[in-house]
Amino acid sequence: MDVFAAATAPFAVAIGLTLAIALIEMLGLLIGIHPSSAIDSALPDLHVDVDVPHVDIGHLELNPLSQTLTWLSFGRVPALVVLILLAASFGLIGFVLQEFLRQSFGFTLDPWLASIPAAIGAVFATRHGGRLLGRIMPKEESDAVSTAAFVGRIATVFRGQASAGRPAEAKLSDIHGKTHYLLVEPEEAEQVFSEGSEVVIIRQEGSVYRAITRLKPAA
Repeated sequence: MDVFAAATAPFAVAIGLTLAIALIEMLGLLIGIHPSSAIDSALPDLHVDVDVPHVDIGHLELNPLSQTLTWLSFGRVPALVVLILLAASFGLIGFVLQEFLRQSFGFTLDPWLASIPAAIGAVFATRHGGRLLGRIMPKEESDAVSTAAFVGRIATVFRGQASAGRPAEAKLSDIHGKTHYLLVEPEEAEQVFSEGSEVVIIRQEGSVYRAITRLKPAA
């Protein structure tokens, strides 16, 4: 099949985008600029792992954007890697689909119609590919430092109500002013954190951060 044929136009563009992103990253490394780091800095840090077995996700009310990004493996691997996986898998799946139809049945789908199954396949390929790469890629030291630095900082519960065994989503700002989203749960079993509560992070337990109520200074 002609790579530049109309039937594969969207997929050729996706493959071209993949190569362009890889080239930009390599050129950036040569001149001391890291495009992938710039993209990661523009996104909120995601420390929510909805696959942790001891967390009852049925009671979590995650921000839709945070939930989608986490599901796609943002936060597990650099954002640029996720974009490359998404574009490359979309292009490859589309090419394979159109070539299979051409050789087996003598026709190809309208490229925009073929893009639907290709996009669905690309989303799942990106999720699983990102999870696999996340297991084998070394974590950046800055990530570990950032996570450890959450202890002692004040977070605000902004979605859901946190109680024993039922974390809620909260956000905090690090020393650089960057916003992080995480799950918090009361340290004391009888405590409940409602939306708007300000809490102090005292320790991390898996993907959940234990916290206590912030004591307001006496008037």
